[in-house]
Amino acid sequence: MGKYGKNRYKNSEGIFEKMVAKEFRIESISIIVGGFLVLIATFLHPPLVDPYNGAKAIHQFSHCNIWMEDHVLMLCGIVCWLLGLAGCKPFISSQHKASTMAAALCYISLCLWIMILTTELTILPVLGAEMKRPYDVYIAAVWKAAFSFGLLAGYFAVACSWLAIILYGCAMKKSGHRFSNWFTNGTIFFGLLGFIGIIVTCFSFHLGYVILPLTSGPVFLWTMWLGYRAGFANIR
Repeated sequence: MGKYGKNRYKNSEGIFEKMVAKEFRIESISIIVGGFLVLIATFLHPPLVDPYNGAKAIHQFSHCNIWMEDHVLMLCGIVCWLLGLAGCKPFISSQHKASTMAAALCYISLCLWIMILTTELTILPVLGAEMKRPYDVYIAAVWKAAFSFGLLAGYFAVACSWLAIILYGCAMKKSGHRFSNWFTNGTIFFGLLGFIGIIVTCFSFHLGYVILPLTSGPVFLWTMWLGYRAGFANIR
């Protein structure tokens, strides 16, 4: 192929990449905006990692003045973020089962999160208000049970998300050379790191304060990079 042929190939490839980027602009914006909302809501949320430490959870809940606002923000962010990730399936690969399974796991995670956050926006505040006048041990026990269910289910929901990222990485490997090796291998590595971090945390909840940021942080940032790459990386 001559110099003219190479330039023509590069130009046609660039035009194709721009078309792809424009096609996934909505999914890209959804991931990035949703991701930022999730980050903000996470920083505002009381630091709770042990679903079986109900006493600490009640204490944190009673001293949190923005419980409702924080969880509404988290719900909006999670919906945007996971819908964007699921919608990126054709960008990753539409011909491999791995990407289909990844998108399905994103939807499963989304369903779990909607159930969890709806509980935390309805059952926990209602029971929390009843505990204050006067304190009732039975109501407190129900509150602790609902909290325990929600937090543990949240770990399962996050695990589904990181499994989806691993499967997206597997689909990238099968799609040829559309993605660089470092991007593909990083997808699998970060997804696996996040998934292992969830498993370790579930066996030792008190380590979650350290393990979760170190293991889930990198893969979460990778999803933000995916959002940028899917919709904006090739736009000039």
